[in-house]
Amino acid sequence: MKSTKLSNYFIAIIASVIYAFTTYSYLPIYEGDYTNHLLLAFIISMMAPLFISAIISALISFTTKKKFSIIFVWVTVLLSFMSAMGQSYFVHRLMEREILENKIEEPPHDDNLLKEIDLRSELDDIMEQYENSRNEIDNLNVDLDEQESVIDSLKSEIRNLLNVEKDFKKAKKKIVALQNISKKYFEQVDSLLAETKLLVLENKNLKEENTLIKNKNENLNSETIELNARLDVGSILEVFEIEIDKLKYGSQGQERKVIWAKNIQFLRCCFKISANSIAKAESKSVYIQYISPSGKLLQSSNTPEEAIFVYEDSTIHTTTYSEFKYQNNEIELCVDWERGDPLERGKYKILFFIEGKLVAASSFKLG
Repeated sequence: MKSTKLSNYFIAIIASVIYAFTTYSYLPIYEGDYTNHLLLAFIISMMAPLFISAIISALISFTTKKKFSIIFVWVTVLLSFMSAMGQSYFVHRLMEREILENKIEEPPHDDNLLKEIDLRSELDDIMEQYENSRNEIDNLNVDLDEQESVIDSLKSEIRNLLNVEKDFKKAKKKIVALQNISKKYFEQVDSLLAETKLLVLENKNLKEENTLIKNKNENLNSETIELNARLDVGSILEVFEIEIDKLKYGSQGQERKVIWAKNIQFLRCCFKISANSIAKAESKSVYIQYISPSGKLLQSSNTPEEAIFVYEDSTIHTTTYSEFKYQNNEIELCVDWERGDPLERGKYKILFFIEGKLVAASSFKLG
């Protein structure tokens, strides 16, 4: 009888130890300071079912009048088994929850979205450079409408492919075409800017030269006026009824009148020289100066080398000249001058010199 009781108690202790080992194996799963005291946790895990089983068994034995040792061993085994199963289920659920909480969901990779972003970035880079170049061209007042029209059209097609049709392959081909056209456009802009800088430098030098010429002309005019005041007024020839024709050559070589300054290829100045019985009848020359709105004396490769005259010790340059045979009668002359650089818009002056004297002055406008 005594050995049976010991066997029952031994079985209960073995069940408690098994439960304690089960709890011990799960301790790393839990968080808390008690995991640092593993031995104490093991003893508590082993004693807990024994203690609880003893209380339950005593109550059952007292109520049913059955042997305490038998009830104790069954309650201990059952309690340890149920606790172990419950703890296993709890730990399993805890691990599932931690796995779900710690799982990092990688954002889905949308290749089409990445392609669209890259294509939009390429398009924006091209258009930014294009707008900067376009602003510089606008400042130069240069006409590149044909190239700009092609670029604007391609830009609209690409935006439609990206925003509406979502055809990224075709959009990529269009962007490559836009890059090639834009590259030529940018090279042309750079070339124009370089030429403009050179022209600005040359224009500065010409302005300085023109200032000297203008000063000489002013001095000449002043001296001419003083001289004319002392000369016989009756010997001066007068120039009047001055008309300026703005012309260009047509496709067949015919002359055509034009309106705009940029279309003018040559100017034709027609005028009359008055009759004067006092003046000497002989071959004479009339010298003509065209003065631009900026005060520059106009000359070109078509300006005759003889378009100069000497007044006292000064050599006076002019735009063009014409010889005529004067017989004391009124005559009409027309003198053509073919320009070099395109003419600018604005008000021009025209001065006439005969025999070293300023005999007439007029003006005209170019639009």
